Amino acid sequence: MSGSPIYLEGRLAGAYAYGWSHGTDPVVGVTPIANMLAELKRPVRLDMFPGAKPLPNRPRAESTQRPSKERFAGLPPFRGEHEVSALSTIRALQEQRAGVQAPVGLHRATTPIMLGGLDDSVAHMLAKELEPLGFVAVQSSAGGSRKGGPSRFEPGGAVAVELVRGDIAMTGVGTITYVGGGGRTLAFGHPMLDAGATGLPTATARVLHVLVSEFRSFKIAEAAQPLGALVQDRQPAIVIDPGIEPARIPVRVKVNGVEGAPKTEWRVDVASHRVLTPSIVFGVIANAVKSTASDATDVIFRARSKVGIEGHGLVSLDEQGFSPMGAASPAVFSQLQMFALMEAAFANPFETSRLTSIDLELDLEQSREVYQIADASVAYDEVDPGDDITIYVRLRRVDQPDTTRAVKVRIPKAAAGKTVRVAVSAGNRVAIEQPRPGSLGDLIEQTQRRYPATSLVVALQMPTRGLRFEGHVVDSLPPSALNALQLVSTSEDSRPFVTQSRAEIKLPQVVVGGTNLALRVRKVARDQLLGE
Repeated sequence: MSGSPIYLEGRLAGAYAYGWSHGTDPVVGVTPIANMLAELKRPVRLDMFPGAKPLPNRPRAESTQRPSKERFAGLPPFRGEHEVSALSTIRALQEQRAGVQAPVGLHRATTPIMLGGLDDSVAHMLAKELEPLGFVAVQSSAGGSRKGGPSRFEPGGAVAVELVRGDIAMTGVGTITYVGGGGRTLAFGHPMLDAGATGLPTATARVLHVLVSEFRSFKIAEAAQPLGALVQDRQPAIVIDPGIEPARIPVRVKVNGVEGAPKTEWRVDVASHRVLTPSIVFGVIANAVKSTASDATDVIFRARSKVGIEGHGLVSLDEQGFSPMGAASPAVFSQLQMFALMEAAFANPFETSRLTSIDLELDLEQSREVYQIADASVAYDEVDPGDDITIYVRLRRVDQPDTTRAVKVRIPKAAAGKTVRVAVSAGNRVAIEQPRPGSLGDLIEQTQRRYPATSLVVALQMPTRGLRFEGHVVDSLPPSALNALQLVSTSEDSRPFVTQSRAEIKLPQVVVGGTNLALRVRKVARDQLLGE
């Protein structure tokens, strides 16, 4: 019940915010109202919340409690969580329980977060991620009702912070302590994430049930009417402004190729937050796939995504891959570049931007019809500098005889007397050298600059080195030029990298696996030795 207003002789003293686990006595820790009211003085500007808009013509809520001296109990300000002392209470409890040791520390009241419409395994995963943040994850209904329920915030009423709404719901729930002038609302009596200015969507809430527990009681609730944004998430309280419409990100996930699935399309609105959004979107996609195609079997997938980035429009990606453990395996999501785009949108150092939409269509085929790299070989393990040699790559397919593809590579003369390495791998496993980005546009372009999963790539390690600069890559540098250019920039990105000479073979199916070769290069070519 964190945030419940506490009154002393009819005057508001603060909010319930702290307690003891396993306690049965009605004893709580209170955040003084003075500390909470101080948070209303922090400035709030729309530019603090990218994508937020003022709500036009919304009547300002009347203050239900006026901050006059006679309305408040005047408790001393709270100086920090560890200074909330209840020594006298503890001593009394110890005396009453005849020597039974009582808890000796207050704990911040946890915030229940209602998870609705989630597969159990995904809900468990999210619960583990959210627990360190002070949330207690509770499986609940799929979402709130937009009909009925409170239309405004009132002291003692429930408030919802909507991280996700739609076919899936993720809703943090607490209690309103105070509604001030202009409708500014104080709740929780403690932070939600202690994340400062967040701009998360809020709503009124309807309490469905109170689950009583000696460990920690909590309420089961659902969001009712969307109203305002969480503008301050601070140590004494959260502050909600009902006059701001927060940014939400529409997310659509469509799973194709699963015959008989009861549901194949999922639509949700996700809160826009640079830290929370990528993890939440990952959970939304994982849930959609797990609920639709939970088979732990071989699957070939094609992911067609469109990621909206403010100022850069829709960025389209078309990716393919293979998972031997089914579509819901983390191996599938780890291959998708759309998550790199999300990170670039929120965390790039070049400009303020954000995600505006996400649309993902996932085509699934339960099949093992892939090319597996079984082996690679050469006619001789000792080669001449400057020669063209043939790498023979043996590819394996299920229920079919092995096939061999020949790829020619040139051994550089500078490798004379050395050992060079050859890597044979699937295209989507090859890391292409990228220039140092100078803008968000560069980061977006780099996510699209990849070999496809249907390509076989043979990479020969060259004896030269290269450097990354803004806008371009310089490779195959002689040592003298490398040393001179390194002096120009001492940044981490300008460390030398090993130059690779690559050859690509496009195949009609996804390629998996990889192998390596080591070739000894003679100091002098054989024909030169014979000539001498």
